[in-house]
Amino acid sequence: MKSNSEIKNIIHDFNHGKVKSAFFQISNLIKKHPDNLEYLYLYAKMCNQVNRLDESEKVSMFLLSKNSNSVEYLQNLHSTYLKKNNISKSEPVVKKILQIDNKNYVALRDLGYIEYLKGNIESAYKLLKKIVNKKTTDPFALNIFGLVFLKKNLFQEAINIFDQAISHNPKYIDSYNNLGKVYFDLEDLDRAFIFFKKAYKISNNNSKTLINLGNFLSLRDKNLYAIKAYEKALSNDPHNIEIYSNISLAYARNRDFKNTNKFYELAKQNNNVSPALNLSMAYIYIYKNNFERAWDFFESRKHNSKFRQKESLIKKASVAKKETIINKKILVLREQGIGEEILFSSMYKELIALNNNLKIETDKRLISIFERSFQNKIFVPDGHYSKKEEALKEFDSIIFAGSLCAYFRKNKKDFLKAPYLVADQTKTKEAKKNQIFSSHQLKIGLSWKSVISVYGKLKSLKLSEFAPLFKKGRQFINLQYGDVEGEINLEENKNLELYSFDKIDLFNDLEGLMSILKNIDVFVTVSNSTAHIAAAMGIKTLLICPKKSSTYFYWSNENNITPWYKNVEIFQVDKSLNITLHKIDKVLNSL
Repeated sequence: MKSNSEIKNIIHDFNHGKVKSAFFQISNLIKKHPDNLEYLYLYAKMCNQVNRLDESEKVSMFLLSKNSNSVEYLQNLHSTYLKKNNISKSEPVVKKILQIDNKNYVALRDLGYIEYLKGNIESAYKLLKKIVNKKTTDPFALNIFGLVFLKKNLFQEAINIFDQAISHNPKYIDSYNNLGKVYFDLEDLDRAFIFFKKAYKISNNNSKTLINLGNFLSLRDKNLYAIKAYEKALSNDPHNIEIYSNISLAYARNRDFKNTNKFYELAKQNNNVSPALNLSMAYIYIYKNNFERAWDFFESRKHNSKFRQKESLIKKASVAKKETIINKKILVLREQGIGEEILFSSMYKELIALNNNLKIETDKRLISIFERSFQNKIFVPDGHYSKKEEALKEFDSIIFAGSLCAYFRKNKKDFLKAPYLVADQTKTKEAKKNQIFSSHQLKIGLSWKSVISVYGKLKSLKLSEFAPLFKKGRQFINLQYGDVEGEINLEENKNLELYSFDKIDLFNDLEGLMSILKNIDVFVTVSNSTAHIAAAMGIKTLLICPKKSSTYFYWSNENNITPWYKNVEIFQVDKSLNITLHKIDKVLNSL
């Protein structure tokens, strides 16, 4: 069979890197035999393989006009649509395959993938669980299954599945990328980078790998290198319009407003503006003190991973404006951690003055503090109303605390100038009796970690790095929550003396924490919840923040000050931490 022999030769050349030769041969055969569907099908598959997707689609459609029930033709068309990220066209093709062959493994697997892409995670899980149980050696199926676990925040299960995929195919690049993504989400950036590098060694032109490397570099503040990686990804994969968002985000982190807007508009034109990009635009406008514009974009924060468990509430939530505040019964919901809750509570006094017909859900550790500070008993534990469908019906408006910014913080002059959290006087006097406060030394509170923040590891430091500040005439007091006793003991052996209040749980006893803060002279800290508590109390705070840290919008400002707290001085880590500490040392000397 001459045709079989010719096809085998073409496939051999194509699979061994002689792509131009293979295309030349198949094109000549099609010219000689334009009605030979076998040649056309091979040509369509080859076009699919080298991402000549428009050509693959055109030829596949012609083939299906000749035989609309060919599973082979349908599968190639479906694969082409998937590569073009066109789920709406891909899904009916897959379903048609299953109508013809309801046990078709590839179609069942790919339908699971489509369900995953559509965000139907439980449906994807059910489909893929059956497939994976039947054929566990398929790295593509395993890889999608791992992605489903990742969406469900089952990180260890995802890691196990991606490892399994790699064990069946050590060159399967997607699983390396996705393993890196798991560790990226777990904030283990160094380990994530290991897997991204392994993927890069397999192929230095894979767009997903380049995007992942770009994301890593951007978070490491190497944004110009990140942009180069994104641009290379875009040149290799021009259909991947989501890259515009990544480039815009990198320019935003680099404070390049012109290019940020340029690529934002490109992303917008392609209907590919992600919540992360919109949030980045909010941070830019906050940095430039254009608050009214910023808050329009700020609502996109409710669509990022931090709000994943609150999707049903997001649908019910309102934006803060006259129509949702005045003469309404309001439920205010807390957002993420204690830090942001304290930040947004700076607007509670103003809200109460406008409308006292409200309830505010809050972390139970803050209830007594808020009741005293705002002289009102409207505060209830987190979930008191929001976890009860019937209870929510009592309210006219449900507003996330951060959404109050759009109403109460339209201009820089709208921000409060005075402290607003009040410490318990009895506890403060009791703490002052401690002998540590009886000396004439400068009392310096110290906190060096952000333990539970989404990007905590990126802004945390080591206690040992503060050694240049430990000098005669200074008494350092431990204000770091979490399990740090071992680290403190290690440094005390090196003459870094740090006093700890053993009977006060700095994480759970916020009243006790405030009693210590009220008695110190100055607080040196990284960005964490204690920094917000001190700032809201009016304690002089020297805050160390990563350079260009757009993620922490409350510390991000052109002049190294924050409009949220007038008593906070921000020290960005630029060239080195030692230079930053030297600046802080000068401030401490002046006190």
